[in-house]
Amino acid sequence: MSLDASEAYAESLDLTPSPRLLEVLGDIPYKPWQCLAELIDNAFDDFLSDEARDPADPPYVRVTLPKPGTTSEGDEIVCVADNGRGMGLEAFQLALRAGYSRNSRYGSLGLFGMGFNIATANLGSVTEVRTTRSGDRNWLVAEINFLEMQQHGEFKAPLRREPKDDPTMHGTEITVRHLRPDTRTALRRPQLPSTIREQLGKVYSYLLRGKDVLSELPGAELKGRGFRLFVNNTLVRPRLPCVWDAQRSVAYRGSDVRAIQPIDHQLTSAWACQDCGHWHRVSPEACVECGSANLELRERRIVGWVGIQRYLHTSDFGIDFLRNGRKILISDRSLFEWEHPDTGETLTEYPIELGATVGGRIVGEIHLDHVPVTYQKNDFKRDSRDWITAAHLIRGEGPLQPNKAKTYGYAPNDTPVGRLFNAFRRNDPGLKHLVPGDGSNPLHELARDWAGSFRKGLAEFLTDEKWYEAARQHDESKRDRVPVPPGSGASTVPSPRSSIRSTQRQSDDLLSRTGLGFGNPSTSKTTGSPGTTTPQPQPETEDQRFTRYRTGARRLTDLSGAVSVATLGRRMVTVYVTPEPLLDHSGRPTPCVSHTLRGNAIEVFVHGDHPVFREFGRDPRDYAIIEIAEALRALASTDDSAARVAAEVTLQFPDQRFTDAALRERASALLGRVREGIQRVGAPRAASLWASLPTAEKQAAEKHAAGADPRLVWPVATQSGDFIAHLTAEGIAAIIRAHPELVMDGAIFSTTWSTWNDPDARDAQVERLGRLLEVAGTFLGNISGKTRLDLAMMRMTLDVIEEEIADEESA
Repeated sequence: MSLDASEAYAESLDLTPSPRLLEVLGDIPYKPWQCLAELIDNAFDDFLSDEARDPADPPYVRVTLPKPGTTSEGDEIVCVADNGRGMGLEAFQLALRAGYSRNSRYGSLGLFGMGFNIATANLGSVTEVRTTRSGDRNWLVAEINFLEMQQHGEFKAPLRREPKDDPTMHGTEITVRHLRPDTRTALRRPQLPSTIREQLGKVYSYLLRGKDVLSELPGAELKGRGFRLFVNNTLVRPRLPCVWDAQRSVAYRGSDVRAIQPIDHQLTSAWACQDCGHWHRVSPEACVECGSANLELRERRIVGWVGIQRYLHTSDFGIDFLRNGRKILISDRSLFEWEHPDTGETLTEYPIELGATVGGRIVGEIHLDHVPVTYQKNDFKRDSRDWITAAHLIRGEGPLQPNKAKTYGYAPNDTPVGRLFNAFRRNDPGLKHLVPGDGSNPLHELARDWAGSFRKGLAEFLTDEKWYEAARQHDESKRDRVPVPPGSGASTVPSPRSSIRSTQRQSDDLLSRTGLGFGNPSTSKTTGSPGTTTPQPQPETEDQRFTRYRTGARRLTDLSGAVSVATLGRRMVTVYVTPEPLLDHSGRPTPCVSHTLRGNAIEVFVHGDHPVFREFGRDPRDYAIIEIAEALRALASTDDSAARVAAEVTLQFPDQRFTDAALRERASALLGRVREGIQRVGAPRAASLWASLPTAEKQAAEKHAAGADPRLVWPVATQSGDFIAHLTAEGIAAIIRAHPELVMDGAIFSTTWSTWNDPDARDAQVERLGRLLEVAGTFLGNISGKTRLDLAMMRMTLDVIEEEIADEESA
């Protein structure tokens, strides 16, 4: 209920700008979500400072946006309401004063006056602010009309008091009307509310998530605050980091490196000017920048974590930097770059292995409450001493790459980012690097799909168990497989253990086990004493048969998941490789069979030891896809051919594809690892290695170096070993042939050499390894189109090279 007109405007608020308004340079453009965030910041500031808040009264902010098609043009409003403590008259006037901030420059998300005025002016021309405290009888209501203020040349806003029905009510409500044309156009876009929710879920992830949501993170203070935020009555979900558990680790050079690295650096406290934000290392009488006496001794602390994501992505990785709980930088990758100390050139260090097609997985959240930010809150002031100190503590001053650090005279990088970089730099599947795999290849696409399910809150994907199990099964599958050279006609052969199992299984009488032989006179004979009859075993049911198939089977993770075809909804498919010989539904032996479960879920079983795989080199996955296609065709009653449906199914498993670009990047990464290994073991003998190279390879290395590092002093590089980083694949092969004792027997390659007594056997080992590298070099040098067989052969060649490279920590 409002007061009458004569009483409503008996008071007014003086909103004359303070000198701090001069700090705003020009008309700062804000996106709609940024305007809302400025208003949300002030509510969250109040929540953060309210230590006495009743736990039974959880804090929330509600944002109301105009809904397209439901509001007449010109009547749209934007409203941000909270249930904070509210304000009294004096605080209310100061809060709305243009350019004023009741908040200190440090310790708060928002600068209420500055951010409030910029945000509301970007939204519309008329803003109404209502506030009340618990126990107050009235709402304090002020209307700020920027157009009228400009016309009258004064900064005063009418104030009125409105009674409230519930004396315990408290909070602040900001409503903007007469929206700007560009704002109105933006807000009419149908997808804008969901886009804003997504962005706010990123920015306020830490503040919105509950303390019990992320068990993976160390320390209670890093988990979250449990605030709630709604946009058009829909809860904003925080974007949670999908990381490996803090207890997961990998071995690197004799020590375990955990997947989450906690960070907690207590810096020396300093005096912060609460007006201009300048820090003073010694206690002054007044701020040396602005002369203010409003100084406060404040704690300076860098706290947070960096860790390893459960999936790799070309853009969705990097470190988030927060100020008082709000993310200022999201997925920032500046700490993965290193500035050359002599030239000032910035070099990207991570990701460099498969970075273009696979991406990176180092992520983190770092709280820098003491570091100043820009007015738009979209970056920290990177030229400040505080930012530079934080960057050095988190990633170090020297290179992340060990060889580069050694070259430039830096100690090994043992910072949190440095430890993760070195231990998790490689993306090989398996538990050794915590990467899901299928026994042959990494499952990057599937891991990313699982991350989507994690963010939807599906229980099966909340912990890292699914990713861990896929990495474990990769290792288990790999132990049962023996790689064979390219061109042999098969990608794997069974291990001796699996061959013994196969022989034993084939000796069983399948007909008697399945009951198909019942009625055959030869299987109906009685045994025992005369006059007694031995009961015949009951036939095996279909459920029992598939249970037997499932026992001891290995799930093919890369071919399991939701699959759909035209005219048919999504079906959950699970594919197993089983050691059991299979029978189709007519009782005939088959390499592959499917089984439909309740809810139309489909199980597919592949007999891994069937002759079509063991003797003819066919891929079990291809047969599994054919079986999936047949099962889906039967369910859909479609006239599409099996080949058409199989192609449609194949396209839904992107981890199965291989392209020229992906193979090129993988080949380059493998050669880079070999170069690093040669540089590690060969630097003391650099002059000898250089002398052993053919003239053509010396010229090729020098030509590459001139383009990649023109400031390199080449004669020095040939003596120090820096030339090794510029060798071609053929140059590496030449060093292998000239110095097998340096690079084989586990030094760089696991290929044995010294253990062979016969000279021809030694030469054969060297030549085999050299030819593999030359094949990779020819592939990289040939930019013409590749056939399917070219790509398939190259993939197998790279598989063999990767198998031959020794583990760095065991070298």
